Amino acid sequence: MNPFLRTAIAAGLGSVLAVWIGFGVANQDYTFALVATAIGLWALLEWLRGPLPEAWVLAAALFGYLIGNRGFAQLSLSNQLPLLPAEAALLCGATAVAIRTALHRTSAFNRDSLNVTLGLWFLLGLARLWIDVRTHGAVALRDFATVYYALFFFIAQSLARHAASLRLLRFTVLAAALVLPVSYLVYRQFPDFVFANLVFRGGPLIFYKDDLVAAYLFAGFFLFSTVPHWPTLLRYGFATLSYGAAFTIDSSRAAIVGLAVTSVWWAFARRWAPWRLQAVLVPAAALGLLIVALTSEKEFERSRFFALYEHVSSIVDVAGTGSYRSADREYVGDNNRFRAFWWRAVTEETMEFGPVFGLGFGANLTERFVRTYQLDLGEEFNVRSPHSIFFTVLGRMGLVGLVAWLAVVAAMIVRTRRLVLSIAADPTALPVLGWWSVAWLLLVSGSFGVVLEGPMGAVLFWTALGLANGLTPRPGDAPAETPDAAAAAISDSATIDDAPISPAPALPSAPARPEVPASSS
Repeated sequence: MNPFLRTAIAAGLGSVLAVWIGFGVANQDYTFALVATAIGLWALLEWLRGPLPEAWVLAAALFGYLIGNRGFAQLSLSNQLPLLPAEAALLCGATAVAIRTALHRTSAFNRDSLNVTLGLWFLLGLARLWIDVRTHGAVALRDFATVYYALFFFIAQSLARHAASLRLLRFTVLAAALVLPVSYLVYRQFPDFVFANLVFRGGPLIFYKDDLVAAYLFAGFFLFSTVPHWPTLLRYGFATLSYGAAFTIDSSRAAIVGLAVTSVWWAFARRWAPWRLQAVLVPAAALGLLIVALTSEKEFERSRFFALYEHVSSIVDVAGTGSYRSADREYVGDNNRFRAFWWRAVTEETMEFGPVFGLGFGANLTERFVRTYQLDLGEEFNVRSPHSIFFTVLGRMGLVGLVAWLAVVAAMIVRTRRLVLSIAADPTALPVLGWWSVAWLLLVSGSFGVVLEGPMGAVLFWTALGLANGLTPRPGDAPAETPDAAAAAISDSATIDDAPISPAPALPSAPARPEVPASSS
């Protein structure tokens, strides 16, 4: 075809498309504008051969959920495309990974225990959904989100093989962890400004859930501690900022338990940086608060020190029988009883009506609890999750689903242990422990709260788990063959502990696991 004629046809089609999009935007219909923009950006990112386009989509979702939280979760850009951010990112990412793996004859599925058990759990949930959607319709699909968010695991696992995409995702989470203390402070101190000005289509862009914010900040604490190429002072400074900011949030008991469990993995790896940092920060903060409490005119029981003491001590009050006297802490015992009572109600109802395969997606796991709980929960109590991923799985999928989920957790333990053992032989694998730390922190938090049932915690959890598993060597792999390990090997300080280590051996020029090409062309 004549080049001039080809250019004229392209210009004419582009002009018609531009007019069509312009009319839509004028009528507040952004559907075609979004589709055209997405296609153009996708093509540009493929051409630039940097981070893969699906990595940019996932990074945008992660940053939005970490900074916007519940506000971002309700964001919808178009009435014609009623996809929420997590679903939109999942659709784009899963489609891109499927096409890319088909073109290059690779697989997003690894042959390891975590992939196998997670795949089995997903298939069981899909089979249960096939039955429930006929009964409950769209409600079943909404509850099934707990399972289909696991697809982010496979997207992230495929991106772990691409060095530029991996760097983008790490930078995104770290950047969000730096912005989060500031944005949360503004949200708390100037709520009227936030809800009046940071609004899109009538809904707030920022609307925080405190326990999730605390979990995000603790995640930043561990990730900052594993950045391989930053000076020690900078790493410790940012880690301290995240750690201290997390303890300014009252409703973070589940995150504190997650912090403790994750720190144990660091002890198994014999990496003591988080322990040393906490050994300095906790006594210093406690002493400072105690001095303020003793010298202040306020009563000691109304001080911040006493409030934090009761907040932490209530964690071990499983039955919720303790008495709490500090301001804004009288409710913690009720919260413990609230969870225990709900878990017992879900267990009894499941064992009575569907012990093997559960009550199904779309079933009301709240009805018996609300009917028998003795305290007034209000007329608008509509929470569908019993504040624990384990009891959610039990209620939705029965004992079969719970056993499959426990197998997933067991596989996480096996894979984390393998990474911990590899760190002992090769400290350059330490950055991978940062992603495992995020996954374990959110899993433990999700055992006592609504974390993995919604996108605010689930997107970060499954992404971190996929990256961690993809970077953890399998039997027969050399530990230093991951992009993160390569970055650590050439850095000035390959470990965050104070004691220097010998330089890492040079990486082979042809890695055993080739990087996914940046373009499908």
